[in-house]
Amino acid sequence: MAGNLYAALEKAGYDVFLASRYICYSKRWSDEYLELRRLGAIEEGKMLLDKWAREKFKPDLWFCFHNYCKAPDWLGMYICQHLNIPLVHGKPCKTGQGPNGEWDKWRVEAQRSILMSEANIVMTHNDRQYLESLVSKDKIFWIPPFLDISLLTTATALENGKEAEHLWNGGTKLFAPAMMRPGAKMESYRILSDALKLLDDKKWSLVIAGTGPGFDEVKSMFAWDRHDRVNLIGEVKPEEIFHLIDHADLLTWPGYREAYGMVYLEAASRGCPVAALNNTGVPLVVENQRTGLLATPPDVPSYSKILSKLIKDRQLLDSLAKGAFEFFNNERSGSQTAAQLKAIIDPVLKRHQKLAG
Repeated sequence: MAGNLYAALEKAGYDVFLASRYICYSKRWSDEYLELRRLGAIEEGKMLLDKWAREKFKPDLWFCFHNYCKAPDWLGMYICQHLNIPLVHGKPCKTGQGPNGEWDKWRVEAQRSILMSEANIVMTHNDRQYLESLVSKDKIFWIPPFLDISLLTTATALENGKEAEHLWNGGTKLFAPAMMRPGAKMESYRILSDALKLLDDKKWSLVIAGTGPGFDEVKSMFAWDRHDRVNLIGEVKPEEIFHLIDHADLLTWPGYREAYGMVYLEAASRGCPVAALNNTGVPLVVENQRTGLLATPPDVPSYSKILSKLIKDRQLLDSLAKGAFEFFNNERSGSQTAAQLKAIIDPVLKRHQKLAG
């Protein structure tokens, strides 16, 4: 998403550059680590200011992506305070880590930056609710999740020489690309497996692309398949994912507790409908009955029901495919978002220029 925002800002006509590679993020919450990260950011800020002074350069605005409790934007605050330039946040948020208050001090630091920002751009309802508890609504701006396909490349064939269409074993071609790691991802795989098990008599085949520490567990989840309809192909390159989506009839990734899931927008950009769960941020990127079908979680039978409907109804699949393609191109492309960003940032720049005299 950071790369997508960078590209959209360029499309909006701004001269964008990566100011620093300093890492504020910490896996550990102790006061010692907080102070180390904060002082490191200040040292980085001093270095940048010295460099820009020598170059007789001054940026007009600082744009920070994903300021939150584990990565407060100390660097942006330091730069903006010393250069008197505005600060804008993309996707500031609060996470659920630290139920016993372990990250509270870090969260306060992240909130200092949010309070200093002249515009906070949010992409989920949870983030908006969090921001509304801190700042006035006129400093909160909504941009839905989007995808800039100009950043992506698409393979014309699979690197291993196999032909994509031969990876499926007949029937409606289902595709599930996702990492295999503990937690929500594994729960999505479990839901998919249990739902398809209820459709053992239907005509479908499934290709799963992905790997990770849970590969063997995922493989065991689908051990019930006795018809060679489930094909775990392991890790593939990002550009090959699009090639596989092009050959699939349906993206079948439940998206259990997904923040929103970029894969759904990737599918929409190729005109591939989706079967997913109506939970967390998934409805932000999948419109029920337009770009796919959403099931009420965590009910496996309800997910199995929409899979059954889509497997049997080719006309519905075609209609959703058309809706997905139109949805992406008309509402979620980088060009649309560029215009939205410009409408947010231009007034910030103008107000600041006016105040500066």
